[in-house]
Amino acid sequence: MQRYRYRFKLSLQVTCFAWLVCFGLLFGAVESFAQPALANLEQDRRTARVQATYLTHLVNFTYWQEGHLPERGESPKVVILGGESRGFVESLRFLVRQRALKISGQLVELHHFDIGQETEAKKMLSDGCQVVFLLGNSSFTPAQVRSLTTHAVIFGEGRGFVTEKSGDVSFIVSRNRVKLVVSEKYFRRTSPKLSSKLANLKSVVEIHPPRKNEG
Repeated sequence: MQRYRYRFKLSLQVTCFAWLVCFGLLFGAVESFAQPALANLEQDRRTARVQATYLTHLVNFTYWQEGHLPERGESPKVVILGGESRGFVESLRFLVRQRALKISGQLVELHHFDIGQETEAKKMLSDGCQVVFLLGNSSFTPAQVRSLTTHAVIFGEGRGFVTEKSGDVSFIVSRNRVKLVVSEKYFRRTSPKLSSKLANLKSVVEIHPPRKNEG
């Protein structure tokens, strides 16, 4: 019975996420049509808010083994690397607080390391974290992050972040829509593992197999 309830809850969450995606994309399209002279900065800020929302939902659909979680009493970590002015960090910080975002039942901590704080960022990564978001101007690559921690899902921007740089998830904007580009490994591996139910959201999720040298 407990397993059935869990599956039902997960299916309901996926359905809600799908509706969120559709509403968000529709809202974006209407907004752009109604205000064609809207400043690029405002459009970028809206996109950043959508990305932050998607990220919090993807965290809820991800499973980590116990060995990839912090010691008892310590909080899971979400780390953002790089500088930005679109409001992504602000939006994500708000959502983390508002939704009391948790990983494996523990409230997460959000840490942002701007350009010039690479030393502090490396220490945080080495200590272990569960989610890493690499902003476009970050000096870190997915390979460098994995050399410091094996526990994290690695997010970024642009299709090449997944197809060329071997990141786990990236955001792209296509025809005024924010879409997800996801590495197939994120579904296949044991931990951290994304729920396979999200693979069914074909209209918003692109799934790419790993490159040959990744196995």
